[in-house]
Amino acid sequence: MSAQVTAEFFAQPGRGEEVAKLLLDVLGESLTFEGCEDIRILRDQNAPDHVTGLTQWTEAHNYTDYLAWRAEHGSTATFEGMLTRPLVIHYYDEIYHGQGIATPRDQV
Repeated sequence: MSAQVTAEFFAQPGRGEEVAKLLLDVLGESLTFEGCEDIRILRDQNAPDHVTGLTQWTEAHNYTDYLAWRAEHGSTATFEGMLTRPLVIHYYDEIYHGQGIATPRDQV
């Protein structure tokens, strides 16, 4: 079963756009990392300096391996310099996923 992982970035005031852009800039490398199945980047509509990565990995260790790789290459330090607190990470097992009536037919 895949691991669903959220990584929350709490940017310094006014730097949410910069954090989101950096996440998008490294997206290509992230998507090709071993075990990466899906990535979504989300931005809080009510708090634009709160950005979240919603990701899916073959196994939870793939994400921890990815984080270690990012730390080795300096990306982690770059992000930490833009945040007000450490990255908040949660690992989830998906229990259910369904699509509602408003889902466009071409996405079903």
